[in-house]
Amino acid sequence: MNGAGGQSQEIALSPNARTWLNRIGGLLGLAGIVFVGIRLHGYAGEINFQRIGVGGYIATTALAGMYAVLNLLMAFGWQRLLRHLDVTVSRPWAIYAYAISQLAKYVPGNIFQFAGRQAIGLAAGIGNGPLAKSTVYELAIQAAAGILFTPLVVPFVAAGVPGWLGWVSFAAVLAVALWLAARTGGADFAAAVAFYLTFIALAGLVFVAAFVLAGGSGDLMLYPAIAGAYVIAWLVGLITPGAPAGLGVREAVLLFMLGGISSGPVILLAVVIGRTVTVLGDLLFFTGGQIVGRFYGMNYGQD
Repeated sequence: MNGAGGQSQEIALSPNARTWLNRIGGLLGLAGIVFVGIRLHGYAGEINFQRIGVGGYIATTALAGMYAVLNLLMAFGWQRLLRHLDVTVSRPWAIYAYAISQLAKYVPGNIFQFAGRQAIGLAAGIGNGPLAKSTVYELAIQAAAGILFTPLVVPFVAAGVPGWLGWVSFAAVLAVALWLAARTGGADFAAAVAFYLTFIALAGLVFVAAFVLAGGSGDLMLYPAIAGAYVIAWLVGLITPGAPAGLGVREAVLLFMLGGISSGPVILLAVVIGRTVTVLGDLLFFTGGQIVGRFYGMNYGQD
């Protein structure tokens, strides 16, 4: 099952080595399932669904499904990064590899998703170098993308500054960032940046929905700022060593940034609902990746 399509970056491995590398990647994904189960069990006692009613169950489930679909953007972005590094893999294989490995981010350490993806990629015959570089590029793009969203939170950090100024600044820096990505990295790199940016923006809107569901502000004018606050909290969690999936870190940042528009209990409920949505979404994405792997397992190197 070769994920790379005839590249100079391809490496030769014995069948036994491929098997063990696939097992390592799969085991890390399974470990992620265990920690996801622990996480969901904890969240079950924290969400007061009586407060949000039956509609809360339906909305949370729908948001989880949406988040699972959004994860495809991350897989497509990674695929384009590999192509930028002269390694061509099919979309089904990229979805499979990303979905199986991504769940390991819930294992304490916040690094095992990358180790799992490295193992799966090596088993497919891709070289260590391009895989490692793709991880570095991905982290750098995500970190830079998170910073781009900071103008949106202007209403929360600078009293009296109109919200529209943040939107205009955000649109401007976004356009410049995409132009620079295309100018310096080429079409594939720019496409990867666009995929990651789109995922982050839509994930922010998913949190806005969770915030409203929890009883937070329904002011449409504040939605971009709330989404921006979530993205910044997500970024801080991403770069914090040892925090599985940013656990605890994002909550603290959101309490600080949203404290001026909602009470602590509402913010915490929104955070828990948001966490439930993302964990369930990642679990659904993992399941979808398994299905894709079974149906397209013999054609990973062909689009």
